[in-house]
Amino acid sequence: MGLPRSVVPLESNPEVFTQFAHQLGLSTRYAFHDIYSLTEPDLMAFLPRPMAAIVLLFPLNDLFESLKSSDNGNNAADTLNPIWLKQTVRNACGLYALLHSIANNQDLLQIDSKLEQFLKLNHRDGNKYADDQTDDFIVSISELYNQSSHSGQTEAPNSDDEVNLHFITYIESGGHIFEMDGRRSNGARCLGESSSTDLLEEPLVKKRVQWYMDNTEEEMKLQFSLLGLAPSWD
Repeated sequence: MGLPRSVVPLESNPEVFTQFAHQLGLSTRYAFHDIYSLTEPDLMAFLPRPMAAIVLLFPLNDLFESLKSSDNGNNAADTLNPIWLKQTVRNACGLYALLHSIANNQDLLQIDSKLEQFLKLNHRDGNKYADDQTDDFIVSISELYNQSSHSGQTEAPNSDDEVNLHFITYIESGGHIFEMDGRRSNGARCLGESSSTDLLEEPLVKKRVQWYMDNTEEEMKLQFSLLGLAPSWD
């Protein structure tokens, strides 16, 4: 079976992300939830806590593209080893965002699940798995991914379509906050030391998301969305 070099993008939909995550091994006690604000208490009050990961969807522009390979400062990433996977499949940023969310919260994984087995059985060099190991894993879950990509509320684009939206993830590891973007050449980006065990209350995440908002064209800001990994309502 050949590597799928491009796939249908995932929809920013908590049900889609949750279904796929459960198939990969996330405990059914956890789920993804829509986040409508990181600053408005009334909009944050109903969300389950603590938030173990936050996924941001945003529209790409020339500034974001130019910075993905230029910023360094990853000494903490090399030392603390958050799990980062290089994106090798086009349009699959949603898949990598989901993997970064649950791979860096291994206590939420079911024993012997697909992702737990991958993390346990494959060799890791620092915070990175070898590209061929990651590629093999992506191939092994590609059918589950295809099912998830077509289960959203909106019509899925074709796998070869140019998509101008991108998913990244925020996680906590070793007392630090990391931005996880599979397209970055330098791996996980450390934003600094964490100040909260709940990412929904983490100032570094709020500040970074606001930075993306501030550097996006006004007419594109409605395309932002946030999902959070937290205890399920069930």
